[in-house]
Amino acid sequence: MNLRRFGSGLIVVAMATWSHAASPVPVKGRTVARLFWQNDADATVQCGDLKKSANGWAIERLPIEGFPSLDPDRQSLVQMRMHDGLLLVGVRETEDGTIGNGWIAIESGVEEEPHGDHSHWRYSSTPKVSRSLIDTEQGNPAHVYKCDDSFVLANDSKNGFTVTSAEQIRQAKTNADAATFYRGGNGHITLAVDPNKVAYATWIAPAGPDSGRVDVIGLGNNEGKSYSFQCPSGMLHGATMNAGKAFFAPLDGICWVAVDEELTVSPDSVAVHHLSLGKDEEDNPLRTGAFVNSGDHVVFTAGKGAATKLCWVDASADQPAVNSLPIQVDEGEAASTPVLMKSRYGDSLAVLFGQFKETPEKDRMVIFNLDPNRDGQFDDAKLHQSVGIGPNQMMGHSGYHGVTMLPDRRHALVTNPGDGSLWVISLRDFQVRGKLDLDGTPTRLLVTGG
Repeated sequence: MNLRRFGSGLIVVAMATWSHAASPVPVKGRTVARLFWQNDADATVQCGDLKKSANGWAIERLPIEGFPSLDPDRQSLVQMRMHDGLLLVGVRETEDGTIGNGWIAIESGVEEEPHGDHSHWRYSSTPKVSRSLIDTEQGNPAHVYKCDDSFVLANDSKNGFTVTSAEQIRQAKTNADAATFYRGGNGHITLAVDPNKVAYATWIAPAGPDSGRVDVIGLGNNEGKSYSFQCPSGMLHGATMNAGKAFFAPLDGICWVAVDEELTVSPDSVAVHHLSLGKDEEDNPLRTGAFVNSGDHVVFTAGKGAATKLCWVDASADQPAVNSLPIQVDEGEAASTPVLMKSRYGDSLAVLFGQFKETPEKDRMVIFNLDPNRDGQFDDAKLHQSVGIGPNQMMGHSGYHGVTMLPDRRHALVTNPGDGSLWVISLRDFQVRGKLDLDGTPTRLLVTGG
């Protein structure tokens, strides 16, 4: 079934086009959350407090003190993650590490006050950059992960990765103290990390002696230990850990190994398990490029065109198997990596985008309910809804939609890069409740507070 449902009864909040400065006057309403989003048009992170009042939704824009000036033609922001009120965003460039790349750490200005079974949030200050490290020695990161309390950046051109944390960044006296570099992986590196124990770092090589290679790197008490093994096919892009297993995405299907937490396994005895994702109409094996986790399940999209599908694996099983549902796409439409949400209404949702490079006005958000009977298993997963959204502005790795769930778990926020808008969408009926003007090209976004 290929649904195309456009929300009716929209509440549209008319707002002027904002500059990158703070709002000229305070915006009325209750603060729902603080938002951070990337503007691909000028390679900046923007911030605003999302407000809700009887008149609808609005954003009070806030400046980010100390944000460095980047060249949007040669530098771009990559993934960003948040922990303990600190946001870390990667900076990548087009010249393989010779202009300026690295990372920027931003204090959100939001503080959590735990109160037993709930928390209160104080919006104590405006956000500011607490530390940034941008030079020609940072390995041109493309991927940023949050693993428990740690941030991990893949330093592609240095064939390694950097591990840090909000605490380490805050306590560091110098940039050299702010993060720890480890050698492992090669080319366009993806990572599966158990902080303070072990990291699995992939090699992108499509062929040759390093095709399918994964480096196993000791962390914490295991530092100094390492070995490598190989998957049966190369071009590895995508890695994650779940339920004591590490998963990888080569050219053919997916692979998994048992996590070696103490690095005691002999490289020759690593058991690499391969799971097929099927083949396309031309008999080529299907692949994926990124994983996300929901409890014990590893979730991802695979294939293109008529072979596109949403897949999941129960990582807790002794012999994991791939389960899937078809995603029926139109010609020229590509499905994004899913974002997982547990709504206030008890639904376990996988939210992804169907995006058209040539006809972005046809973009849509596709929602799957992974667990309709709420028994913790996904064997009853089904397509739940399809919602028309605003356009993308895809160019290379930029201009893609972003989506996140608000702390109330009743609404999702979607950025539309093609028209500079932010939509507020109900997670009960998937109607659009508000449309806000962000200007520029808004893409990735995070929320904090509540």
